[in-house]
Amino acid sequence: MIKDTLICKKNICKICFKEISDYSFFSLLNPNNNLCEDCFSKFSPKFIHFKIENYDGLAIYEYDQNIKELLYTFKGCYDYELKDVFLDRYIRYLRMVYHGYIVVPIPSYYLDDDRRGFNHVIEIYNRLKLKVEKVLIKTKKEKQANKKLKDRVKVGDIFAIRHLETVKNKKVLIVDDVMTTGSSIKAAINLIKQGHPKKIKVLVVARGVKKAAT
Repeated sequence: MIKDTLICKKNICKICFKEISDYSFFSLLNPNNNLCEDCFSKFSPKFIHFKIENYDGLAIYEYDQNIKELLYTFKGCYDYELKDVFLDRYIRYLRMVYHGYIVVPIPSYYLDDDRRGFNHVIEIYNRLKLKVEKVLIKTKKEKQANKKLKDRVKVGDIFAIRHLETVKNKKVLIVDDVMTTGSSIKAAINLIKQGHPKKIKVLVVARGVKKAAT
């Protein structure tokens, strides 16, 4: 007699390392879940729609303390496993929304990628299973966070584009981890437009939101 046995794959939360319940409703629908309920509760998805250079953009989160710390641990402390937590529960939705697009990441300086061992933006968005085209390159090592606002608008001077034919008549999704002033995204749009894409959209993990003056 064969005994019926329910076999469940045990997942471990990639933030707190606790075992994820196999019997939750979400886990049954998403067998590759990477977050436990406690860690997921710390995320505050906003799905902020915005316009930049007259193109549609979407930010999943505000750039709050939780996102800031996770991104720092991921790209600053090289915690590679965190690549899967930012889009974790929205993968199916995002794949549907951006079906047929090619992904163009905002580039890091190549020495930063070499030191880290990976490109953090590409690793986050690889889960979309869309084709990634690295047509943008960063020609100088510049850190936007350390620059004044008036200097950030010159960011286009440190980006270059190659293989323009790659984006011709294609639907292009420009992706980044965080958007603050939007100067990097604007520079990317202006370069990519030269290749005559069919459509351009923008997707970022988080967007910095200006606080009202008090």
